[in-house]
Amino acid sequence: MRRLQRWEAWLALNTATVLWGAQHAVNKHMLVFTSPSALTAARFVLAATAVLPWLPLSRARNSWLDGAKLGLWSTLGFAFQMVGLQYTSASRSSFLLYLNVKLVPLLELMVHGHMPSLQTWAAAAVALLGALLLAFDGGAPNLGDLWSLVAATTSACFIIMLGSASRSEGAVAAELNATTAACTAALCSVWAVADAATSTTGSALHDLLQLQAHIAEVAFLGVVTTAFAQWLQALGQARIDATDAAVIFALDPVYGVCFASLWLGEHLGPQGLLGAGCILLANLSQYACFARRTAASAQAERDAELPLSQKLLVDE
Repeated sequence: MRRLQRWEAWLALNTATVLWGAQHAVNKHMLVFTSPSALTAARFVLAATAVLPWLPLSRARNSWLDGAKLGLWSTLGFAFQMVGLQYTSASRSSFLLYLNVKLVPLLELMVHGHMPSLQTWAAAAVALLGALLLAFDGGAPNLGDLWSLVAATTSACFIIMLGSASRSEGAVAAELNATTAACTAALCSVWAVADAATSTTGSALHDLLQLQAHIAEVAFLGVVTTAFAQWLQALGQARIDATDAAVIFALDPVYGVCFASLWLGEHLGPQGLLGAGCILLANLSQYACFARRTAASAQAERDAELPLSQKLLVDE
């Protein structure tokens, strides 16, 4: 398979971001009918089924090892997100969840020793201010806000690990996406079974009936916003590093608020809008840096493809 151009990788990641923006409203809507564990398990079982043809052979040890690690972080991220959505709005959850944009460079500093730029630190401070304003919009912060912040941290870890895994030698985006979905489906199923076993209300049958009654929404979450979108993410991050990818993902809450407003009728108050604006401003400032680096990289690639005679003329 040929290597993607940077603009193709950029398009893949932006398409995934739009799809993820739609999932917040659908998740919030579905939690009226079923439990977080049952919905998440059904979503990933469908996703794993959709990518079944791309599961690598058993000898592909690295693909399965990476898939297991990514599956763990994926499970934690989605679990915390779904639990949080029970207590907070889809709009607030989407903005708080995508503070992972600011957490990625900070975690990379801790893990890989990559020192963020001064502009990244400033953007992180503005984003933190925005998160505080958003959390106090319409009342004091709630338990759902806290779970959303925990989900943001685990999501940032997933982005960093996916960036490393997708650029490793011999990595294939479709296989990596398939093993991640399969491992996540297995872990989420364990969560759902444990949740049903410890429930005192006997809600397991109710959850199954509700999932069947809303199969279109579950299929959208599983096939479109999970299997397809995560394949696009693995494809794009093979070409674009984790920090720059996180900047693209930061547009998710913008789409999330639009979908939540159209479908659920949710609206942010003045303070929430100010906070959302701060987060968006912080992300756009980093996006400008990303655009400059992309242009410089593209120019360098074009220069590298020039024959030696033309390079000498350029140097002269």
